[in-house]
Amino acid sequence: MASVLSPSQRFENGATGRIERRNDRAAHDLLFRQGMRSRRLSWLPMAVGAASIALAATNASAQSKDALPSPLRPDDVVVWAKTHRAELTAATAKTNALNEAPKVVSALPDPMVMVSLDHLPFKMMGADASLLLQQDFPLSGVLGKKKASAEADARAAGADVERVALDVAAEALIAYLMVVERERMQTVLDEQIATAKDIVEATLARLEGGSGSAGDIVRARLDVARLTGERSAVDAELVAARSMLNAALARPIAAVVPPTSLTIPTTDPPDATKLVAIAIAKRPELAVMKHRFEKASADVAVMNAMYNPMAFVRTGPSYTMNEGPGVMLMVGVSLPIWREKLGAGVAEATHMSSMVDAETAAMRTMIEGQVASARGGVVAARIRFETTRDKLVPIARQAVSLQLASYATGQVPLVSVLDALAMLRMTRMEQVVSEVRLGAAWVKLGRAVGVVRIAVPS
Repeated sequence: MASVLSPSQRFENGATGRIERRNDRAAHDLLFRQGMRSRRLSWLPMAVGAASIALAATNASAQSKDALPSPLRPDDVVVWAKTHRAELTAATAKTNALNEAPKVVSALPDPMVMVSLDHLPFKMMGADASLLLQQDFPLSGVLGKKKASAEADARAAGADVERVALDVAAEALIAYLMVVERERMQTVLDEQIATAKDIVEATLARLEGGSGSAGDIVRARLDVARLTGERSAVDAELVAARSMLNAALARPIAAVVPPTSLTIPTTDPPDATKLVAIAIAKRPELAVMKHRFEKASADVAVMNAMYNPMAFVRTGPSYTMNEGPGVMLMVGVSLPIWREKLGAGVAEATHMSSMVDAETAAMRTMIEGQVASARGGVVAARIRFETTRDKLVPIARQAVSLQLASYATGQVPLVSVLDALAMLRMTRMEQVVSEVRLGAAWVKLGRAVGVVRIAVPS
């Protein structure tokens, strides 16, 4: 028999059930959140790893895109400078702007719209009025001549882009040669430091054998310290040289510069006559002057065209009180009667043309002199470099070997060995400097000819 619960008992049982159900739902929600959190935490390392891999891939892609070739050669420097320097972007933008000028100067003048109230009676019983459209027409072909002048100016700007390209390439190659010089100085100093340390060991051996002195050891170690300090200074100079190269290549100054690889021609350039012929054909400055002369000639034609009149046509609908609607037409021409002003304009343009012609002739002569001088500089730099490399350095190496052998047998003092080592160091550094100067002489010759490179111009 089912038991009968009182109202108070039923209320208590219902409340208890509701509390238990709420507790069950809370426990379920807690377990669900913990599970989701644990799943999120389990995915977190994977997500972080994936993000790191993606970021590393992005950085690697950016670095590979902006990285210089390794080893870095002169031709790589020239190509990079010509494709990244902002000066070329600016010169190209100027050329593009001037290419639009012919469209501007060759267009007809803007038409004019005029409303005319010719007669309005006081009684306001009507009016004579017209709506007119006026267009001016030059009768001399001056618009075509202005277009020719603007086109010549644009061609001159286009040729000037090549001049800017030569300049930035030459600047980049000079900065590159500074890096080459510091890298090769490092090699020279490393050789010298190794030799100086060998001398210290030999001095210690002699001291242990009773034939040396403590003063010789101090003197030998002093030389090692001097060379080590110079090596650190060259390291700092190399950092500065690489920063300058990065600036010349329009790269961040702290960007990585790979090791250089440079082979400088040791043959004489072609004769001056052949080089001058190449320069006349390739120097952009001559092309610029040629187009400026074309512009000056076109300007003369423009000023001569000013002697001819300008015509205008004016037409449109009209209305009169007596006749009603109709058409109005008016034709006229200008009167260029101020001949002195026109003659002065022609004379000015003619003198400018003569000036450009004379400047072109002067530039041609100067280019011939620059080419001959630069060729002589290459020959002189080659002689100095080969003399140092083939004569001075071998003799200095032989002197060091002889002094070391004599010092080992006790025939000469340590100072003789250190003097020979200093002489070798000076000649090796002279070899590096003379080689870099030879490279700079080739750059100067290439700039004079119009083909910037550390190679024979062609």
